[in-house]
Amino acid sequence: MRRLDRVLGDAACSVLATAHRVRKPFVTTRPVKKIAVMKFFGMGSIIVASRSLAALRDGYPGAEIHFVTFRSNQAILDILGMTDHNHYVDPSTPQAFLKTTMQVAAALRRAKCDLVLDLEFFAKFPLVLGSLAGIPQKAGFYLTSESWRRELLDVTGFYNSYFHTSDIFLSLVYLCVTGDYYYLGFNDWSAKYRYPRIEPSDLERAQLRTKLAGHGIARTDPLFVINANTSPDLAPEARKWPKQRYAQLADELVAHTPGGRVCFVGAPGEREYVRSVAELCKTPRRHVLAGELSLRELLVLFAEAKLVISNDSGPMHLACLVDAPIIGLFFADTPTLFAPIGTRARSVAPALYSLPLFSVYNGKDVAVGKPSREIGNAAACTVSLETVMTEARDLLAARTVLRSADAGRFGTGGGAGGAGIA
Repeated sequence: MRRLDRVLGDAACSVLATAHRVRKPFVTTRPVKKIAVMKFFGMGSIIVASRSLAALRDGYPGAEIHFVTFRSNQAILDILGMTDHNHYVDPSTPQAFLKTTMQVAAALRRAKCDLVLDLEFFAKFPLVLGSLAGIPQKAGFYLTSESWRRELLDVTGFYNSYFHTSDIFLSLVYLCVTGDYYYLGFNDWSAKYRYPRIEPSDLERAQLRTKLAGHGIARTDPLFVINANTSPDLAPEARKWPKQRYAQLADELVAHTPGGRVCFVGAPGEREYVRSVAELCKTPRRHVLAGELSLRELLVLFAEAKLVISNDSGPMHLACLVDAPIIGLFFADTPTLFAPIGTRARSVAPALYSLPLFSVYNGKDVAVGKPSREIGNAAACTVSLETVMTEARDLLAARTVLRSADAGRFGTGGGAGGAGIA
């Protein structure tokens, strides 16, 4: 997909940029009443973009927000519930991709969207799709290596790698709303926007606990969650800790927690890998849940957990929606750009220059002189078990202090505040 996007996308966008330049003097800018937001790759990236959706609501009161993404991301959009209309492209086969692309373009053309917000950093497909849909105004990120973007974009955002990706997305909305290319008011403006907070219902929690009972997990057992997986799309081996360390981590977490259970999670296709990690554990109190939970159930599990430890991937950002205590493990990219955002979030990473640093400026492909598929986990191996456990102990201790303070404020009779912390 990336090769096709690069080869065909460059040619298509160059033609579209020329046409846009010729037509631009004759186009009258119209009020923005319908906005198409495009983000295809990464469930986590869509969560990270949720602040931008909230900002669009404020910046364009009453405007319809149409979100365009791959069909595999439908569940997370349903959970967020921040858009008016969602459109899905199916990339499972070339035929399905072409068919659904044309269907989405036709749907957007019928909707008469006024502005497309392209949240992909280097893919060409969103801007091609926006042009097929006849959307007159285009906003996206300008990279100097792709000069055609300056011609095709009406609002040229700046990719600032010193900021978190959530702020980078938000900066594009800021430009659209304010026109302030110096970003002079961005810090104060962006501070107004937070991730949505999702609170699972008591029924959802009870249903999850019933499901976990099938694994021998009691309703009152403390839960630790480990996500040892990462996206297969980009150098997956570079982004993984050695299996033995995940297993040792699980053993350490339950060693001093009476009744504690470790739940290993993942997608159905990751089940065998997850099982191979769990089998290295010494404790019998570990359970493989990979492939058994819906996205909503995974969210509820995070809300129930004492601690979540996750590789840099979509589930890590999902846990932020319930403000779970979380440690993000970064072995191939920097937490500066992708750290989990929450009141109880920590990040662990090797030294900066040990990171391969797949960036938008190298097409997330070539790093340390090698293609991403050839890069191993040498940097990940430099992160010790004790480094992660130090962060884990600090988070668990902070949670204990918080619960004690709450009990002192509300008493120990199970008041509303105590129930919220438990």
